[in-house]
Amino acid sequence: MVFLETRIAFTVGQRIPMLINTKKCIGCYACRTACQRQNDLLPDESFIRLILGDTYVNMTIDNITSGKPMGVYNQGDEWEMFLRITTNNIRVSFIAFAFGLFFSAGTLWILFSNGMMLGAFEYFFYKYGLLAHSVMSVWAHGTFEITSVIIAGAAGLIMGNSFLFPGTYPRLFSFRRGAVRGVKIVAGLVPFFILAGVIESYITRYADAMPVVGALCIGISAVGVIGYFIVYPVIIGRRQKLNEGEID
Repeated sequence: MVFLETRIAFTVGQRIPMLINTKKCIGCYACRTACQRQNDLLPDESFIRLILGDTYVNMTIDNITSGKPMGVYNQGDEWEMFLRITTNNIRVSFIAFAFGLFFSAGTLWILFSNGMMLGAFEYFFYKYGLLAHSVMSVWAHGTFEITSVIIAGAAGLIMGNSFLFPGTYPRLFSFRRGAVRGVKIVAGLVPFFILAGVIESYITRYADAMPVVGALCIGISAVGVIGYFIVYPVIIGRRQKLNEGEID
């Protein structure tokens, strides 16, 4: 992509035109974003900046302008990035679980705030015509990562609701029972956060150049999530019922 800025402004609005070499277009939308920035026509970002922060938004706009919309994933060493991302994701999942202590309201807030950030992120790229780019990059690792955070939140709700709604059990006994179940669920998510960290650190950075890789990661991750969190529990449940003689 090559664009040449001219010094001839339009009489209406004093906007500066740009000449685009379409033969070198790779579909990155950098020329459009550069033109919008030059003429103060960028989409309204006030809400997005409120959620994601000015530093991140400005950095991402610079990446889009330079033709690397997902350049944030190219920063730093892969191993260092893996350790930082994996540690943070595990920390967030345990916070989402632990905040269930606040009568489940804390967990709901963590899930809501993280969902708000994800929604603002995707909407930001949608406004720049890069939603498909964003989906291929983010969900390459996000299929494991985001699903696991949601399940960690569900474990927090189990713990909080076991205290709020003990049923026929004594409240303290019900709470301990729910907490133990929740800890087992969250601990079982750690391997998935490690997988997500590997994908985000070593593979997602190439999603701009090779969208097929992102699509492949999404497909494989989706099969893994469905198999482990849906199909496998059903199989185990049926086996338990067979052992108890509840199924003919």
